[in-house]
Amino acid sequence: MRMLVITSAPAYMEPSPRNKWYLEALGKAGLSVPTSDIENESLYLGAASSFAKQARDLFGGYIKGVLKGIECARSQGIKVDLFIVSPRYGIVAECDQLLPYAFSFSKKPKGLIRQFSEKMRTREVAGDLLRKDYDVSVLMINRYELPVLHEPRLGFDLGKTPGRLLVIGAPSLSKAIGGDAKFVPTKSLGERVDLFLNFIDAITGTTLKDF
Repeated sequence: MRMLVITSAPAYMEPSPRNKWYLEALGKAGLSVPTSDIENESLYLGAASSFAKQARDLFGGYIKGVLKGIECARSQGIKVDLFIVSPRYGIVAECDQLLPYAFSFSKKPKGLIRQFSEKMRTREVAGDLLRKDYDVSVLMINRYELPVLHEPRLGFDLGKTPGRLLVIGAPSLSKAIGGDAKFVPTKSLGERVDLFLNFIDAITGTTLKDF
């Protein structure tokens, strides 16, 4: 069995983008904390590459719960590919090296989010992933991130995803996406993780509490 998981990047990072030593390294190069200026990534890496981590290690919060479920699935022979939607980096694989940054889509205008999507080609990347031969694809994103992946008027329609698509997120996503996707509505990040873990329990027969 092959599974694709696409989830939002949490705001919590370790090290924090406000870490004293990180700020000092950036400051020596005349740089402030990275935001949405991905075009300056080489400058940031030149100044503070020692602070870069794989995405799965950089992000904290609910990502750790998602990873627990994924590791359980992998232990049962399920091939799982994890990708994270980052407001700075676009769609990244779990092993991609990232620097801590201070930028979020929360409360940002849709126009800005759409500009980001065009710059980072996030809809094209997501579309390529979702067209691959996965048995099931699981999408867990915040509702304000929807334009990053879903724009039917431009031909990027998650509701027409080939194969099985399970969306775990805000109830409003079901109205926006529609189509053949299966929805598990929840407004809580914590509950989102719990529902994902329940799904992993169901397909593996493994009790995650004992994993």
